Amino acid sequence: MSLDELKKLMEEVKAEIENRERESANEYEFETWENHCKNYPDVDSFKAYLKQAQNKKYEIMTFEEFLQKQKDYYINQPLTEITAEKYEEMLNILPPLKWCTIGNIEMFCMSEFLTGAYTSQYLHDKETDKYYHKIVDITDKSTWGYNFIQ
Repeated sequence: MSLDELKKLMEEVKAEIENRERESANEYEFETWENHCKNYPDVDSFKAYLKQAQNKKYEIMTFEEFLQKQKDYYINQPLTEITAEKYEEMLNILPPLKWCTIGNIEMFCMSEFLTGAYTSQYLHDKETDKYYHKIVDITDKSTWGYNFIQ
């Protein structure tokens, strides 16, 4: 068997293994929510989870690919406007991290993280008196909310 034939065979085997792993994970999750729906027919959230499981797609990837997808998911969420009350509530829940003012923007990060270095940042634009929320990488100021306020 030539080296090219061997590489092709290895790719086919890898693809088959990935397909079986995806099917197995999908079947398990589907069965779990299906059983919950049968046992608890009045719980609407189980029906929603079952629908999600039916439409879910699994993808085999390296750890580095996973980390990039995770970063893209969190960091690409938009800056959203919030109320002053929400800003104050978040400020008083846990001790804030990186509480500072840059330009006319007062901001702080939550000390509870979503995962890794990703956390919620709350901002107050003192010039417009508007309040915002953004998920940021606390270690990367280029992701911070003040960069997205115009």
